[in-house]
Amino acid sequence: MKTKLVKTFSIFLLFTTLICSYFYQPIHTEASSSISYKVTASQLTLREGPSTSTKKLTLIPKSTKLTKISSKGSWIKVKYSGKTGWVSSQYLSKVTTNVNTAATSKTVTTNVSNLNIRSGAAISYKSLGKLAKGTKGTVLDEKSGWVKIKTSKYTGWVSKSYVTFKSTTSSNPTTSASNVGKYYYITIANLNVREKASSSDSSAIIGTVRKGNEFKILKESGTWVQIQYTTTKKGWVSSKSAYGKISSKKHTSQTSNPNKPDEDEDTDVEPTPDPSEPENPTPEEPTDTPEDNVVYTKPSKTEYIVIQSGYLNIRSKPSTKGDILSEASAGDYYTVLQYATYPSNEWVEVMYATGKKGWISNNTSNSYVTLSNPATNPPAVSNKKIVLDAGHGGTDPGSGGGGYNEAALTYAFTLKTKSHLESMGYTVYTTRGQFSACSSSTNKTIDLQCRVDVAKSKKADIFVSIHMNSASATAKGTETYYAASGNPYPTRSRQLANAVHSAYQPTMGSTNRGVKTNIFHVNRMASVPSILLEVGFISNVEDRSKLINATHQNNVSRSIAQGIHNYFQMQ
Repeated sequence: MKTKLVKTFSIFLLFTTLICSYFYQPIHTEASSSISYKVTASQLTLREGPSTSTKKLTLIPKSTKLTKISSKGSWIKVKYSGKTGWVSSQYLSKVTTNVNTAATSKTVTTNVSNLNIRSGAAISYKSLGKLAKGTKGTVLDEKSGWVKIKTSKYTGWVSKSYVTFKSTTSSNPTTSASNVGKYYYITIANLNVREKASSSDSSAIIGTVRKGNEFKILKESGTWVQIQYTTTKKGWVSSKSAYGKISSKKHTSQTSNPNKPDEDEDTDVEPTPDPSEPENPTPEEPTDTPEDNVVYTKPSKTEYIVIQSGYLNIRSKPSTKGDILSEASAGDYYTVLQYATYPSNEWVEVMYATGKKGWISNNTSNSYVTLSNPATNPPAVSNKKIVLDAGHGGTDPGSGGGGYNEAALTYAFTLKTKSHLESMGYTVYTTRGQFSACSSSTNKTIDLQCRVDVAKSKKADIFVSIHMNSASATAKGTETYYAASGNPYPTRSRQLANAVHSAYQPTMGSTNRGVKTNIFHVNRMASVPSILLEVGFISNVEDRSKLINATHQNNVSRSIAQGIHNYFQMQ
């Protein structure tokens, strides 16, 4: 009897083991060398568990790259958009990547004398000492316009504005070639094109590509791809799935002109609608891509942002990705709490209701910033018309320095000057949008003529072109130009140049290089009194630190507007 019981138990145990091994499949966790996959379905469901009966978490678009965490049977565990779940391996293809084993480090060199190195990332922190010009340090961390470095004597924080970055590698890195020859389709409103495969200050922004543009991938390095974004220029863009899609076949809805302005740009030249954009988009400028740093500053005096036409969204953060909290309509105005400035655009924080704060774009013609309280000082009315020209733009970034380009800065100064002039009662037109030139032609002469033609078509009284200068690192200062010949109003052009220069040069606070004559196209060919401002040198660290500062931009722009007003008062 005992033997029979033992036999029966043994058979039961064997049967149970077989049943369990049949239904149970272990979860395999990958080793440190991760395996990547690409989604092949048009949309792939991310689920809570390794089964179609489990809850759906989200949908993953085609060509998205995913990294395998673990597997169970025909299911792969991945992380996407902050959610961890399971996808069917039936709709994935393995991506072959080359591992970059090179150790990359960043160093900085100070480019000014007596630079404070502080205990924290702000001027309010204690100074640990002063660094001589040419001091080198290893980068440990970066935060809000500051960089933490280690020198032979100190470890602390210094301002990014006064150092030069350099990256070094211990060996030659291998770049993945898995996507070379494929196509990259842009899915966000605007994406910066950079000089190098990096978002650091040492990689200058050299252009912008737009939603609906598509480019053949020439090279690939990590999460960056090289493209040819004009007929003659190449650059690097981030290939993160949040910004675009990579596919082996060309997208069918590529726009015929990648560089034409969208409807939401601030331009007085009638734009052609882009079929890849909504017909009536919210009239606010998009922010830079997330890899760019943002600088926060508070106004030194009480300033107001006034909504003069249409409406603008009030958002939870200084980005079009922020949640919409409310809406600001024409006639509304708010006290400016602080500015959030990106390399090419700006947002304003306001108190839009009791105890409620939000952000409004400061990059459209729908609004302007003023020192005058709109409740007690309504704008005057003038019959004078002014054309403001933001130098460069489109595929021409102009000069560059410290990760900033001239086209972005001239646009920022132009918008602020426009706001101040409009608050004085003037009618103001601009020649281009934030990411476009005046003309769709790549011929510079045609584009320059387009700008002066705006003044003629709008029957403007004056034309003012705003630029940033560039030369050796030591050259700095402010200079203003007019044409002594060619322009039909040389005397009035000289008077305009003197009035504006004497107003804004002291505010800029750099070397006074004076009023000069030249035969710049926009001065010589304009049909009205015309001047060209070189506000400061983008190639000089001291001038540049002022040019990129939102508060200083606003002060200088206000002085430019005051100089223009002084000119009209003299006539």
